[in-house]
Amino acid sequence: MKKSGFTLVELMVYIGIVGVVVIVAGQAFSNSTKMRVRTESMIKASESVGELEAFIHDDVAQLGSKSAKESRDYGTSDSFYVSPKVYMDVDNGDMSSFYLENSVSSGDHKDSLAFRRMRYDSQGHYLSVEQVSWYLKKQTLYRKCTTLDYNTSKLSEPPPECPSNGEGAVEMFSNVKSFDVVPAKPAVLASEYSNLANSPRLLPSPNKDDRVFRLISRFDNGNDATKGYKALNRDPQNGGQSVTLFNFASNYNYTDQKMETTWKNVNQVYVASGTSDATENTDSWKGCTKVKLEAHVKYELSFYIPYVSEDKSRSFCPGIDHMAVGFRYAKNGSPVADLNDFSFYPPIDGSANGTRSMQFSLDSTVNDLCVAFTFAMYSPTASNGRITITDLKLNKVEESDYEFDDTLDLTQFEDKQNIRALKFMIRFKEGGEAGILDLVVETPGNGKKV
Repeated sequence: MKKSGFTLVELMVYIGIVGVVVIVAGQAFSNSTKMRVRTESMIKASESVGELEAFIHDDVAQLGSKSAKESRDYGTSDSFYVSPKVYMDVDNGDMSSFYLENSVSSGDHKDSLAFRRMRYDSQGHYLSVEQVSWYLKKQTLYRKCTTLDYNTSKLSEPPPECPSNGEGAVEMFSNVKSFDVVPAKPAVLASEYSNLANSPRLLPSPNKDDRVFRLISRFDNGNDATKGYKALNRDPQNGGQSVTLFNFASNYNYTDQKMETTWKNVNQVYVASGTSDATENTDSWKGCTKVKLEAHVKYELSFYIPYVSEDKSRSFCPGIDHMAVGFRYAKNGSPVADLNDFSFYPPIDGSANGTRSMQFSLDSTVNDLCVAFTFAMYSPTASNGRITITDLKLNKVEESDYEFDDTLDLTQFEDKQNIRALKFMIRFKEGGEAGILDLVVETPGNGKKV
């Protein structure tokens, strides 16, 4: 009888094959387990980022909140109350509502933020002023709340979550590698003007007490006295807070009783600051107040035109008559590419709003510009009207697109109180996985602005 079985060589090959299969299967199982654990850690880190983001946003967005209602007796209206304690240091001129200790110079990425805000009840009545602090210590992010003042008629004592003794810091997050807070650059820095009390007005003057301007008439007769730029009367000619324009050139052919299309008479005046008795150099534009328009900054050009019931400017016809305001280069009066003039028209009835406002921005910075008003009248009587320009101003405008600058000198209180957003950059680890939080929080209540 013949016997059969595995030889020693066959058995060794079999064991080797089984071993390889076991190793591969074990490796696959191990990798699967690691992937599952890592996925769970990533999900947990993502959830932690979301929770931290929501908490910081809701907390810091209230920075500087103020103007609580002040309760009155039944039958009388409420007034509004602002506690001086919502500002950081009123006595020394710091009317902002936050303090930021920036660690840029040391490079340790451990910033510290303290800010103040008001608390209200459900009806908007004042409850308390709180100071909240966020800071990083030994890779743990802490939050501390302190009650600085409270309404004793509504609260018997400060709330336990925000004691008045400054104790009770809460651990918000662990394994935090860095905590950076960067302020948004204000629309206008105090260093841009010598007078720190002024508003962000570029025209007619940055000085808040100097709002007078002149409108200088541009004219050249060219080769034909019936065409081209015409002199325009102004009252007062030497300028003021309000200037009236009259004696507009006409493009109406009274002989044929029709609008003239074979020539074009235009009036143009450009803006100069202050008043002057000096002879106007109308051809060179040297008398204009030059402005610089920066790239990606929003500006607003505005003025007011009062309504005059019996004035012939009421016969102005939009689409036929032309009134526009825009910018010209000071060196030669040529228009600016990619920045068209803004058309406007006078109020034609007493209920119309006389304010004219135009907002714009540029993709690149342009220097040495003049603001110019241009008029071309075609209807029969509009040229005999009078147009008054009042409260002329060119402002920078705050908006939601912020430029952040960690080198800002926050000892300049005028800059500090005009900061309208803070950017948080937090790096941490959760379950071995790196977490990143970049968050921008708008703070419109900061500073004197309510």
